[in-house]
Amino acid sequence: MDERDWQIISLLYKNKNITKTANNLYISQPALTGRIKQIEQDLGVSILTRSNRGVEFTPQGVFAAEFANRLLEEISNFRENLSGLGKDVAGVIKIGATSIIGRYYLPALLEDFNKKYPLVKFNISIHPSAELLKMLKSDIVDFGIVKHCKGFEGEEKRLLTTYNVVIANYAPFEMKDLPDMRQISYPYEDQYRELLRRWWNDNFTRPPKVTSKVANLDLCKEMVFNGLGFSVLPEILIPESPVPLYTKEMLFKDGSPFERKTWLACKKSVLRRPLPKLFFDFVTASDFKSYLRSRNRK
Repeated sequence: MDERDWQIISLLYKNKNITKTANNLYISQPALTGRIKQIEQDLGVSILTRSNRGVEFTPQGVFAAEFANRLLEEISNFRENLSGLGKDVAGVIKIGATSIIGRYYLPALLEDFNKKYPLVKFNISIHPSAELLKMLKSDIVDFGIVKHCKGFEGEEKRLLTTYNVVIANYAPFEMKDLPDMRQISYPYEDQYRELLRRWWNDNFTRPPKVTSKVANLDLCKEMVFNGLGFSVLPEILIPESPVPLYTKEMLFKDGSPFERKTWLACKKSVLRRPLPKLFFDFVTASDFKSYLRSRNRK
C-alpha cells in the first residue's frame, strides 16, 4: 500500500460515500471501487460494507481509517519540516475562496505574502462557501476564505472583514417602488438567499418582479451597469461601474444593515504544520480590508 491508498481510506471514512470520494480524488467510481478491493486484499480484511445510506466501516475499517488519518498528518508534517531545514521557507499552501474574495482580495494578499516568502507556492480553488467547508473537512484545502462557517464548529476561524450589500440601479429610484421595478437575479448560496428573502419580507408585502435571471454575479453587475434593471450587489462592486450608480442601504426590520462577513477557516490540526501556521498568522495579523482591489488601484 502507498500514500494514495491511505488517502482513499481517510476520505472514504469522512465522506461515507463512494461517489463523493471519487469526485474528491478526481477518479472514476469503477477505478475507486477496484482500488478499494485491492486495499482490502493487501490488508487481509474487509474495511467497509455498502448500504442504501452509502458505506459503513467495519471495526477493522475504523481502525485502519484512524491510522490513515494519523499517518497522513505525520507525512505532511515531515515534508514541511524537511523542506524548511537549512533553507528559506518553501512549500505549497492549498487555499479555497469564494469567487468575490478570490477576485477582489486574494491576489493582493498572496502578492504581499510572497514578498516575504517568495518560495511558497499556492494551489487556489474557487467555490461557494458550503462546498469549501466540505473541502476543508476532507483535507482537500488547508484554508477556506468563506462567507459563513455553518457546520464547521469546533475548528479554527477568524473574521477577516465585513462589507454591506446594497440596492443598485442605473437611474434614481425610491425603495417603495422596488416591487414594480425590473430586478436582475443570479444564483445565491442557500444562506444568502434566506437573508435576501428575510430582508424583502421585512420591507415589502409583494414579491419582487424578477425579469432576468443570469448565470453569475459578474453578468448581473454588468446588466445593472447597463441599465437593464436593479439588483442586490456587494458595495465593493459599485466603484467598477462606468457611470455613477444610484444605491440605497438595505436595512432589516430591526434596523441592522445587510452585511456579508468573510472568515478565514481551517482545521485546528492544520495549524500544527509550520507553513500553514505561518500563513494563518500572516493573514490574521494583516489589515485584510487593505487588499481590496478597488482600493489598491487608487
